[in-house]
Amino acid sequence: MKRSLVIVATALIFVSVNAQEVSTNRIKGLRVNGEARDHFPVAGLSSDAVTIEFDLDSSQPEDFRIKFYHCEKDWTVTQNQFINDEMRNSTKFPIPFEHAPAGVEHYTYHYSLRVPGFPGVEKFPYSGNYVFEIWDKEQTELLAKGRFFVAEQRIPLSIAIANRYLPSVGIPFNQVNKIELGVAIPDDMTSDVDRIIASFVRTVDVYRNRELHTPHRVDVDDDNPNTFVDGLGTGNLKFIIDNIQPGNEYRHLDLNNIDYYPPNQLSRNRDGADVGRIFHQGPPDNDGESIVTTDSRYSDYVKFQFELDRESDDCSPLYVVGDFNDWTTGDAWKMEYDKTSQRYVLRSELRRGIYDYQYVCNGNDWSGIEGNDWRTVNQFTALLYYHDVSFGGFDRIIGFAQRSSPGGTQATTK
Repeated sequence: MKRSLVIVATALIFVSVNAQEVSTNRIKGLRVNGEARDHFPVAGLSSDAVTIEFDLDSSQPEDFRIKFYHCEKDWTVTQNQFINDEMRNSTKFPIPFEHAPAGVEHYTYHYSLRVPGFPGVEKFPYSGNYVFEIWDKEQTELLAKGRFFVAEQRIPLSIAIANRYLPSVGIPFNQVNKIELGVAIPDDMTSDVDRIIASFVRTVDVYRNRELHTPHRVDVDDDNPNTFVDGLGTGNLKFIIDNIQPGNEYRHLDLNNIDYYPPNQLSRNRDGADVGRIFHQGPPDNDGESIVTTDSRYSDYVKFQFELDRESDDCSPLYVVGDFNDWTTGDAWKMEYDKTSQRYVLRSELRRGIYDYQYVCNGNDWSGIEGNDWRTVNQFTALLYYHDVSFGGFDRIIGFAQRSSPGGTQATTK
């Protein structure tokens, strides 16, 4: 059924919203953390801040400005000046910073901003997906960008996670998690005041750990045979997806030991090059969260070489991903194959700390090298979208919930 909408004429807003990126070598270690479990980067409209942090390598501190843009559920910037009012969604004062600790050589200042609650971004007027851009004072040079979420807790959202077999898939990839998301719209939200129209509650995105660029979507209009929406148009809906591979526990890298990983030297994994582990279960991880070292002369950057043993170059393009690159397969993290050593290698620079990481084979295969096992415990985050018809229409996030997968070795549902 077609719907007639009032279209509001607006000034168009154009901004690139690709993966978190840094376009200058002056800025290092950009990261975004929220107050939810595992610091999943979700804020509230006026509370539950997210923290944007980065390091600066410069002889003098710089006066940065940060702009925020509301996006639709698919990360396209909302083209409406009432939603994206630049006078209201950009910082008005310099970003707070502190000097790097004595002895640190690879950066000179550390910047940290909590929003909402900073002048110019006292609160977010609307919930939804957000991208931010870091600009110089004159706003002539875009230096870095990233993404986070702003959620309203308007609608109760429950999560049930079970282990299930996919009979048509071979071992070990037949082990999947089935997720059911229950949505209950209270009767008092269907009145004209503060109204939520059930037919416009159509989409849930589910994120595994902190993998912000690879959500699992359940949508009324999708053609995915592994997703289903029950109760459409009513106040009680159930969003179901049953083909999420748990993967493996992430690999673990602890760069805190200066004897194993000394300053100003290229270091390799003290336990030797990584190997494939398709049938080997890893130890428990940190659900994708990094823990960087702070407030000491060792809170510096370490030169580290990732290495993966492989008899042939059968995984190209191969990427290493982790919280250090926002769990994305960007060109800067593409590994090269060395025929002599029969290894994929990549040299990097990481802030000293503890990291989860893994390898992604052939550009998008997250399990072919790492394996897949029910025993893997992941933190799943669900975001419930509502298509608000105000201002010509835009996507809000009206529900947010988190739950860990059950682990174990047996199917718990058919």
